[in-house]
Amino acid sequence: MDRNIETVLSYVNIVEEISGFVKLKKVGRNYTGLCPFHSENTPSFTVNESKGLYYCFGCGKGGNVIGFLKDIKGDSFVEVILYLKKKYNIPLEDTKFHKAGKASTDECPVKKIINLAVNFYYENLFVYVSNSRHIIKYLSDRGITENIAKDFKLGYAGFGNGLTALLANGKTDLDIAVNIGLLVKKQDYNKTYADRFVNKLIIPIMDRTGDPVALASRIISREGEAVSSNFPKYINTNNSEIFVKNNTLYGLDKALPFIKKENSVIVVEGYFDMITLYANGIKNTVATMGTALSKSHILNLSRLCDEIVLLYDGDKAGINAINRGLELFQSFIDGPDKNIYAVCLTGGDDPDGYVRKYGGGSLIKLINENKKPPIEFALDYYIEKNKNRGIINNKDDERRLKEKASIIKDIIPFLKRINNNIILSHYINILANRLGLNEDVIRKYIESYKTAEAGRHFDNHGALPQETNAYSAKEELCIEDIIIGKIFCNLLLTEYISDDIICEFSDKNAVIIVTEIQNAFKSGMGEDEINGKIEEIISKTENSPKWSRIYYSSLLSENKSGREDFKKLLIKLKVNNIDKTCKSILGEIKSGLLDEKGKIIKFQELNRLKYISKEFQKKICGY
Repeated sequence: MDRNIETVLSYVNIVEEISGFVKLKKVGRNYTGLCPFHSENTPSFTVNESKGLYYCFGCGKGGNVIGFLKDIKGDSFVEVILYLKKKYNIPLEDTKFHKAGKASTDECPVKKIINLAVNFYYENLFVYVSNSRHIIKYLSDRGITENIAKDFKLGYAGFGNGLTALLANGKTDLDIAVNIGLLVKKQDYNKTYADRFVNKLIIPIMDRTGDPVALASRIISREGEAVSSNFPKYINTNNSEIFVKNNTLYGLDKALPFIKKENSVIVVEGYFDMITLYANGIKNTVATMGTALSKSHILNLSRLCDEIVLLYDGDKAGINAINRGLELFQSFIDGPDKNIYAVCLTGGDDPDGYVRKYGGGSLIKLINENKKPPIEFALDYYIEKNKNRGIINNKDDERRLKEKASIIKDIIPFLKRINNNIILSHYINILANRLGLNEDVIRKYIESYKTAEAGRHFDNHGALPQETNAYSAKEELCIEDIIIGKIFCNLLLTEYISDDIICEFSDKNAVIIVTEIQNAFKSGMGEDEINGKIEEIISKTENSPKWSRIYYSSLLSENKSGREDFKKLLIKLKVNNIDKTCKSILGEIKSGLLDEKGKIIKFQELNRLKYISKEFQKKICGY
């Protein structure tokens, strides 16, 4: 292992780094949370702080903090090392690796261009003030002070092609800037380049570590007013290798420590909603960026906290969003550990306007008094909508019953997704009381829809889908697996495995692992060096996922054993094999296929083996 890698791992706290992506809970000596690499409702992701390792028993991903950051951020190995070096001020030696790192300090072209653009627009707003007074007026009118604007690195794209000139002078590949949506390429004879953003307020979009990955822009008139037109209010730069709009939440870099502190997050729909709430003390706030809440958004937030509050501008917008997101909310509906709520503002206010009008404390009070689970939110919406139309109180009994059935029909898409019978009964009870209907009638109505839908699925596909689970965390381990697990914790234990004991192993993969480790010692390799090759050794087995699980499970386990305990395991392996042989002999004796002489020989062999087994068991007790 390169000395610099060892230095980086010694400086970095793996729990601190992973906590930026996963809400971790201390369980014994380890930390657990929901895996960020696959969807799950029960935590199977484990981090061991002292060993600097993580492992997911659900999907099998594991390793050290460098590997985690590479996978979660999509960065290269060198980029991760440089990020950690900068964050922790780590001194790196001038090795071959470090020279490669120095050569890579010029970031990837997209990152470099985005950084240049952010700084250029920022200076346009705060250094060359004479050209940007209308932007400052607009921000001031919205309650955004200069300090807040600077904190969020807001900027101004003026008239002309200043960014194009800056990038050209820096010998930047302008086509890359075109591809990410900062410049445009004119279809004239000279194929000239020009700035895409002109006379616009610029809002940098950061990743969760605070590095800019994209830009949003909004056109502002010379009088300092937002221009309304048929065009979109905001225009973003394009998706790129460092930015995917559906995976990114605006303001997460600033909100992250407060989300973890509050164990809760408020999700709004606009940039200025987020900025205003944050500036007014509601700091655990993030924003989507003109897109619907995505599965990635929900999963990322659920791994950081236990409560998500969706704050919408109005009832109709809220119910549409809930409809779109039902599948995303399923784990929150059924699971006991996570909660998701929806809140709608009324009276035409958005969160930004509400806070400026009534203050942050008033909004928090409104949220706490009105937040509802998505199902209850939808249920109340449809009941109130029909109540306002006079349907529920209508004196025409026949029409009233039909309209009540219509309400239930609207709500069924929400109710039929609930797998937890207790929660389903709760909502059926609410619905029955609100509509004045019998609970059994509503339940049968829901079941009839489920049955009809299942029948349609069967007709279309020939069979109902079945969930499969490639691995159960409760997978039973045999004694050979346990022995290998102990060896993974202490490679020197292989010195107790002689050729005679190797013959006791029935799993050839276990033999491969032991033999490879023993051969590595014989070749002069040290224990630390062999530890670095364990995953390579595991890859040589036929069932590497199983042995990988045992490897990480053993390293992350709190149960340790000494050499004497290990010797007991080896004796127990021998005893188990003797007992298996005894059962086999007993089966032969009872089969009726042996003559009297054959039975006597088998009985003698059986008694001999039982005696050996007892002697071995005495040894186990004697240790």
